Amino acid sequence: MAAKKIIDSPDIAVPQPSDVTFDGIYTPDTPEIIAVPAPSGGAGDSKQLEELRFNEEFVEVMVHESTDPNAENPVFTGVNGVNQYFYRGRVQKVRRKYLAILASCKEHSIRTQEYTQQDGARATKIVRHSSLKYPFSVVSDPNKRGAAWLKALLASAT
Repeated sequence: MAAKKIIDSPDIAVPQPSDVTFDGIYTPDTPEIIAVPAPSGGAGDSKQLEELRFNEEFVEVMVHESTDPNAENPVFTGVNGVNQYFYRGRVQKVRRKYLAILASCKEHSIRTQEYTQQDGARATKIVRHSSLKYPFSVVSDPNKRGAAWLKALLASAT
């Protein structure tokens, strides 16, 4: 029997937002807008059906324990009114769509630093940091597409 390859979420880098430096009015970057083409075909779009099937597949996941005594246990997720709880430290078989919610839960923190510019003026720099709220491991994923999907999801700036 082949050994299972475990995907551990802390091994995948979470994209960090850039620091904000300003000495006046802060104007955030304009988010890129991606145009999504309308589905083509008659009674249904086969790509959409394939994606729905992919999200309904079962995977084995374990949410890591926390040193915080007030950490949520179980961790709540929900998709279209259907709830799924993840119990910390236990391997659970869940549908991939709930794993997507878990992988999208990120915490963001900020801190401000005051500094003096080269011309002697005082300015403020905002340092931002992002991390996963609920680190987890995927113990088993039968779909060969699953690892690339998860890595792309964890690397997204949600």
